[in-house]
Amino acid sequence: MKRFSKIVSIALVALLVVALASCSTTSKVESVPEIVLPAAAPATTVPAPAPAPAPEPAPAVEEEVEVVTPEPVITGVPEEPVSATSEFPFGVEPIVKNTQGDDVFDLFIIHTNDVHARVSAGEDNSVGYAKLATMIKTARSITNNVLVLDAGDVTHGTNFANLFNGETVGELLIMSGYDAVAPGNHDFNYGIDNLLTLSEEAEAVSDLKVLSANITDENGYLLFQPYQLYDFNDFRVCVIGLTTPDTKTKSHPKNTEGVEFDLPVIYENAQAAIDLAHEIADYVIVLGHIGTVPDGESGLTSTIICENIDGIDLFIDGHSHSVLSGDNYVNGTLIVSTGEYMQNIGVVDILVKDGEVENQNAFLISSSDVLDPQNSDLAKQYGIVNVPDDPDVSAYIESVNDAIEARFGEVVATIPEDLDGEREHVRTGKTNLSQLVCDAITAETGADFTIVNGGGIRASLSAGDVTLGELNAVLPFTNIVTVCDITGDEVYQALEHGYSLLPETNGAFSQTDLDVVFDATKPVGERILEVKLNGEPIDRSATYSVATNDFMAAGGDGYTMFGRVTQEGRVLNEVFADYLSALYPPAN
Repeated sequence: MKRFSKIVSIALVALLVVALASCSTTSKVESVPEIVLPAAAPATTVPAPAPAPAPEPAPAVEEEVEVVTPEPVITGVPEEPVSATSEFPFGVEPIVKNTQGDDVFDLFIIHTNDVHARVSAGEDNSVGYAKLATMIKTARSITNNVLVLDAGDVTHGTNFANLFNGETVGELLIMSGYDAVAPGNHDFNYGIDNLLTLSEEAEAVSDLKVLSANITDENGYLLFQPYQLYDFNDFRVCVIGLTTPDTKTKSHPKNTEGVEFDLPVIYENAQAAIDLAHEIADYVIVLGHIGTVPDGESGLTSTIICENIDGIDLFIDGHSHSVLSGDNYVNGTLIVSTGEYMQNIGVVDILVKDGEVENQNAFLISSSDVLDPQNSDLAKQYGIVNVPDDPDVSAYIESVNDAIEARFGEVVATIPEDLDGEREHVRTGKTNLSQLVCDAITAETGADFTIVNGGGIRASLSAGDVTLGELNAVLPFTNIVTVCDITGDEVYQALEHGYSLLPETNGAFSQTDLDVVFDATKPVGERILEVKLNGEPIDRSATYSVATNDFMAAGGDGYTMFGRVTQEGRVLNEVFADYLSALYPPAN
């Protein structure tokens, strides 16, 4: 109890007592992979990058408003690899964090995952980057023994990120003081080239590393740096990045053309890689966007990895939005995860004594502790009354939001009731919002019916005026409305796939304007009892015209049963905006 009290005290002082104050594609994965790194860029201070143009095609707007922010520093991709002379695999050089030489110290690992661009305090109950930046800077003013990591799905999810291809969030990670991030599937939503460019630009102006040991091109050449070493008083920490193989279907397949995530050699050498990591480091962290739920074709989870691989000291997980802390050990590995949207900040406190880990404890600091410390028992215990915003981060967020508001503040509809797009609802059943989305797609295309993935709906709408920006937050993926030919039997296959994980939430859950009779208690593959179109059962042998999005038509979310594409149309959020505007015209 004494030790726990000290841990909480140190962590809160470090995180909350603020009122007092790329790798090129030149290395191939062989039996033990090696990579050649470009020469280290000089440390420089640069202005916040200018937001990139909105992805094309973009929703129609009546007037374009120029985004005025400082110009980005553009760094070219080196044409030729620069040979590294490091004694460590892949030419990686340790980043020295602390040279005080303490024999006994606490090392704090601060971590987040699945933030999905909830950048502002209170946004979906987020802590927000302005307050997080204050925490991190305060922590580092107290101790140099701090490492800040993110487990992916960070650069996509709201207009703040989506309209600028994720560059704005990348700037926030640098400004907030992150050390490393592992790409999540949604970080590929602007394409692999964009992600590589963001990685290269970040590494050129900061120490932020984008790490993934299992992303290669089709020839087996690594696309990202696989790991990074950090030195704290000669205690060396190895952080290895991993990305879910299901990225191939969890982002539009076009975004990962020519990219592989699951070469057999990577699995075959996984144990050897961890063993090697222990030869060059004292503590091994896997920073993995993998998840605890097998919701894709690979079936891979963080639990499976830890069950089968010995020697991982800490697995910082993302993807499944799980809340894991404390004593979640699997085969000696502590697995932690903070949930979603920065609703929690994760902390792992590692007590190091004479170069050995004597103890480690993991816990979460909730957004309520940060946003409302006066009503937090935890904050009250240490006399914390306020956690202010970092002024630079706050100013940057405000400048981007001003540009977004100018562009997307137009009211397009006035709706009479709340429309439910909550994650746990649209991924397990039909809601009034998902029904309207399907109705809009069917009306737009003239198809017989619509089937889309519930995971494509990302927010709810409140009764009253609805802006174009709010609609883009509901449907943020710039997917193209697509029509395919599909047999009645394939309709059953699609619905069986979509309903396969019930009662668990599933981004692939089938939202449709068909009438579906099902029994979730039956075995997977036998759950769909009857499907009706306009009150009549569909004919399994007949061919129907099904509307969907281009993500699913290309096999996204595991929907491999759609047939020949017969029509491609407009962007889905544009279609929905027009439909909602016609159905519920703006009041003013």
